[in-house]
Amino acid sequence: MNTLLMDAFNNEDFWLYVSMPFVSAIVGWGTNLVAIKMTFYPLTFWGIPPFLGWQGIIPRKAEKMASIAVDLMTTKLISVEELFDRLDPERVAKEMEPTMEVLIETLTTDIMIEQAPALWEMLPLMVKDEIFRRVRNDAPNVIARTMTEIKEHIGDLFDLKAMIIDSLVRDRSLLNKVFQDVGHKEFKFIERSGLYFGFLFGCIQMVIWIYYKGQWQLPVCGFIVGYATNWLALKMIFEPVNPIKIGPWTIQGLFIKRQQEVASDYGALIASEILNPENIIEGILKGPSSDKLFKLIQRHVKRTIDSSTGITKPFIALTMGTHRYIQMKEMAVDKVLEHLPEGLSHLHAYTEEAMDIQTILREKMKQLTAEEFIGLLRPAFQEDEWILIMVGGALGVAVGFFQLLVMFSGRF
Repeated sequence: MNTLLMDAFNNEDFWLYVSMPFVSAIVGWGTNLVAIKMTFYPLTFWGIPPFLGWQGIIPRKAEKMASIAVDLMTTKLISVEELFDRLDPERVAKEMEPTMEVLIETLTTDIMIEQAPALWEMLPLMVKDEIFRRVRNDAPNVIARTMTEIKEHIGDLFDLKAMIIDSLVRDRSLLNKVFQDVGHKEFKFIERSGLYFGFLFGCIQMVIWIYYKGQWQLPVCGFIVGYATNWLALKMIFEPVNPIKIGPWTIQGLFIKRQQEVASDYGALIASEILNPENIIEGILKGPSSDKLFKLIQRHVKRTIDSSTGITKPFIALTMGTHRYIQMKEMAVDKVLEHLPEGLSHLHAYTEEAMDIQTILREKMKQLTAEEFIGLLRPAFQEDEWILIMVGGALGVAVGFFQLLVMFSGRF
């Protein structure tokens, strides 16, 4: 056997033998890299549907992936009641006051001119000023009362889970970003581990080749390298779940070890990209339960109009007619709802400060068990994981045939 070994490294095939570990390393690195890319890209189906082509696993199963991620978030990390409980109705009213000051006179004047121009022209300036004053004075209280009622019924008015899922499904690149940012070190490890494991398997392949040269060996070894490097990398990321002490070393899944670090990154990402004030407010105004919110606002606006017209209400109703007066209130509601997004935009800074979503997510995530924490990234690999591993094996087989036909051609 020693003679075989000496002969192998003393003939013209020396560099072919030496190349085996390096080719195997490239196969391991390349197959792992392809597996990562296939997880995320392309965002839309590329090829000839329905069978010939590919779409990234996460974009293709966006709704399911988003649902899994959001389930963890909404059951273990955060709740809509907890978020809105941090808002002070009086502070909300104060933040919106400058906007309301500007809008009140404009909206009131526009509505009266459109609905009852003659009456509005006839009203003394003193009466008009009194109406404006009453509306201005009552507006903060109305906003505070409305906000209090919204907080009490926020579970019925706002579906946090639906809002997050809709954001992630609508923007598949954002869904990709969540998984990529959370597991960026793990994805880099998968890529590099292919190089290391591939080189190790290549050394074993080289030794076997020295003592036994079979045409089937190179494709089979290529398959093993492509398959095993993907499989080993995934195992090392998530297993063992709980730390195992072996002498001076503690062994645990690489992703699980980074729980404290990931908690900070994840909290910052979700707070800035998904659960930011703009998205939350849009989710409330445009979500499936927005009609309930509008009815609540409608009730308070109409009550404010009746209160603000005060002693002039019978006169206005008599002059305009009850039906026209009701129409005026409906128009007022429409105008308020039309300008509502503009008014709420002034709440963004306060909402972000009060809710402090980044801190909530970071602290709650640090408290997750290892089994719960894995659920943050594991779905990205678990769906169709076998396809990625088999693709690695198939690419390894292709490289094995390349070695057989090009590099070792004529040596059998």
